[in-house]
Amino acid sequence: MNIDEANAQFYKGTSTARDAQGKLADNFDDFLLMLTTQLQNQDPLNPTDTNEFTNQLVNFTEVEQSIATNQNLEALINLQSVNQQNAQATIMMDYLGKEIEANANIGNMQNGSVTWNMDFGSNADSVTYEIYNEAGTKVDTITVDNTVSEGNQTFTWDGVLSGSGAQSPDGLYFLVPTAKTDGGSNVDVAFKIKGMAERVESIGGTPVLYVGGMPISINNITSVSVAGNTDDAA
Repeated sequence: MNIDEANAQFYKGTSTARDAQGKLADNFDDFLLMLTTQLQNQDPLNPTDTNEFTNQLVNFTEVEQSIATNQNLEALINLQSVNQQNAQATIMMDYLGKEIEANANIGNMQNGSVTWNMDFGSNADSVTYEIYNEAGTKVDTITVDNTVSEGNQTFTWDGVLSGSGAQSPDGLYFLVPTAKTDGGSNVDVAFKIKGMAERVESIGGTPVLYVGGMPISINNITSVSVAGNTDDAA
């Protein structure tokens, strides 16, 4: 992809420089009208200094050049982003068929149940689990007042909403735990997803790796290994 292609792709979306260019074009007619009105109404015996007109034109041109520079900078940033996404997609393609471990709070509910595997940094005396659907809407909140021990833990949700008792549909859900000690200190909670890399897709222009039907960002991947091989690669 060259800079012209990046410009073409970038200006399909939102662009501050593009918006400024449009406003400048709208203001150009007003600028010319003011300039000609100034010429028509100047004192014939004391005409406006030509240097003043020149300065006005130069100032307008400088603004136009600045906007054009910003357009190219935005296109370069977009081009860099596209190249980065392509690089990530290439790396993920190499992960296909391999076993992936990731730290991600996503879970795939199937047959009315979903389980998250977690790692608690220390003992927690109370944990509040907030559950969000794929659209980012909080659907349920569950509080556990019993002590949750340090180390590997699981949390299973049956999809039954606490308020209405309705059954949530199968699909992707996100778990946001807030774990605290009796003294009010926060407890770190990490997530563990492990499974075979199935496919690579693009979501909103960002490549993701599907593991167990769940989209995983490259930033969430903690290890990659060949099935039956204990040597991991980040």
